[in-house]
Amino acid sequence: MTDPGTTIEEAAWLTPAVRALPPHHAPQTHAELATAETPQRALHLNESPYPPSPRAIAAAEAALHDLNRYPDTRCGALAAAIAARTGVPAARIVFGVGSDELINVIAEMSLKPGDRCVAPAPSFPRYLVSTRLQGAVPVRVALDRDGAADGAALAAAVDARTPLVFACTPNPPSGGMMSGAALDAVVDGVPATTLLVIDEAYHEFGRHAGGPDVLARLARRRGPWIVLRTFSKAYCLAGLRIGYALCGSALEAEGLRRAKMQFNVTAVAQAAALAAYADEAYLRSTLDAVARERARLGDGLRALQLRVYPSAANFLSVDLGVPAQPVMQALAARGIHVRDWRDPGHLTQLRITIGLPADTDAVLDALPAALQGTPR
Repeated sequence: MTDPGTTIEEAAWLTPAVRALPPHHAPQTHAELATAETPQRALHLNESPYPPSPRAIAAAEAALHDLNRYPDTRCGALAAAIAARTGVPAARIVFGVGSDELINVIAEMSLKPGDRCVAPAPSFPRYLVSTRLQGAVPVRVALDRDGAADGAALAAAVDARTPLVFACTPNPPSGGMMSGAALDAVVDGVPATTLLVIDEAYHEFGRHAGGPDVLARLARRRGPWIVLRTFSKAYCLAGLRIGYALCGSALEAEGLRRAKMQFNVTAVAQAAALAAYADEAYLRSTLDAVARERARLGDGLRALQLRVYPSAANFLSVDLGVPAQPVMQALAARGIHVRDWRDPGHLTQLRITIGLPADTDAVLDALPAALQGTPR
């Protein structure tokens, strides 16, 4: 039994990389908040406020009858559907337990101690965490003024010790989407010896907002690349944890398959994702609804004289001009849960998930009072 007085920094059986990580922080989920005595609005996890397609729910229920069998390790039917729509062969599509697992596997297969991994910052925290777990050095590249990943700056940060570069578009927590020129800069500027990963967790929202076609730009790249996408966001399947990697060649796909867990994506998740992917009308209705509320929330925040970051995702970020933590806590006291950027260089920014119309109303009603008394 471990001595109860031992701290995690003193645990000899932990690797130095794990001991050096910041303390684990688990955000409250919708299920936890639902047990509160008063109604709570979960606008802090970038979830969909809408349920999945009815076709996805029916497919998941049908898959429950075969839970005595292991799932298809290659997600064959789903891979075929995605291949037909994207043009990426099914053999070059690899699935994971959300994008999180795939990011971790990419770091495991690409990084060794002392290597450098270039990534935008602030962005999805898993890039930096997975880099540190491999004993590699994260290189943070600042976002552009509108909160998008800076393609030219990412490429310029690469050196001979950099086997891996991440870019994310649209980018959390800001919502900024890379322009075609920014994508060209990173696609053409990252050396052919370096793996370029473009995380499109919010792909469907970005395309709905008129964003550039990432796969089309990557088609001319001579070096290795991977595009990450997920069913957690636009397809409303966050609870089933399924994401996928579109790989530039069979080599990247084989590397992922060698490093990932064998039976990682459940049969229920595969069945639901396949049905959701086929229900394009439901996807369009979800994207339209999110875009409407995003615009309405943005207009309301600007009417409060706040700087709103351009967003093509299912969330908005705003610069409050005052420390975000007290405002976030004041909103939580009113049953509205949002997120700050959790970045030492951005202490006045707040991120708000796009919810239902009633959620938008609640935020706009509560925010002026939450801002009162906070010194500017």
